[in-house]
Amino acid sequence: MSPLLAAEDLRAALDSLDYVFEAFTEEIGEEPTLGEFLEIASVSIQPGEDVLSGAPVPLLMKAKKKGNRWYKADPSDRVASLNDNTFSEAGAFLTLLIDRSRPGHGRTLSAQDLANSVLEVLHAGGRAFADITAENILALTMPAAKKSVQPKIGDVIAIPAEPRGHHLAVVLGDDTMGLAVGLLAGVFSPPRIGDAGRHRARHIPIYTGHRLIKNGTWPIIGNHPALLELFPDPPEVYWKAVTDSGHRFGEYGGAGPLDGPFRLLDKAEAEAVGVLDGTYRATYMDEYFQKQINEGRFDNGPAPRSWL
Repeated sequence: MSPLLAAEDLRAALDSLDYVFEAFTEEIGEEPTLGEFLEIASVSIQPGEDVLSGAPVPLLMKAKKKGNRWYKADPSDRVASLNDNTFSEAGAFLTLLIDRSRPGHGRTLSAQDLANSVLEVLHAGGRAFADITAENILALTMPAAKKSVQPKIGDVIAIPAEPRGHHLAVVLGDDTMGLAVGLLAGVFSPPRIGDAGRHRARHIPIYTGHRLIKNGTWPIIGNHPALLELFPDPPEVYWKAVTDSGHRFGEYGGAGPLDGPFRLLDKAEAEAVGVLDGTYRATYMDEYFQKQINEGRFDNGPAPRSWL
């Protein structure tokens, strides 16, 4: 198999992979198993079809060992106990691979290309997991996703509320972090937009997954581009003042779209968003996002900024 990464990109990927292992071992006290690593990677980003062709949800890779035997992971509850740091570093690692891998011949990067890139980095680094060494991993495979509904910018999705009705969210973007959505204030029964001018933002933009849209749990009820004006364009994510990778964002943290430009936060915004106390999260897996909405997580701020 031809290399997908140039030499300088491979070095950057090896450094990024080190951050993933360091974050895990700092919290757990030992290296992850291959199964734990693949599980962490599977939920760390949720790219759309236009970013990663054929991407399943979650991005769960399967491994073959030397001898052409499938690797079977031992049950573990350690991944569920991790804080966000390891997942953030894994997301940064995979995002780097997506940005820098080269499938050649003008093709869009595929889910299998990403799996091949991960294996390329593991082999190059001679990485040893708790249960297997990289040299004994023959292949990583990524099952292709089934064709399904693809949300578009401006689409409004209806998320079931408890005990009845629906929360509404407008699709703001779709990139390597997943699906960016802006929650609208209120609970709606039936779920419909009506006059777009009556709606208000409920919270800053949040990234989530595609799976519950694809399986019909979150139906798309229409496309309403006018609602995009309620939220920043493009969606912003927030960083603490000193990230785990060593990047610095002023005294209180920074914010901006993934590819910049970035702005520095003042204390009031960093406190409101949850950057200062560590409660801010940019991404939520689908089911957990729905659970958090219904538990009121997004009802009391942070207050939207001046873009409203």
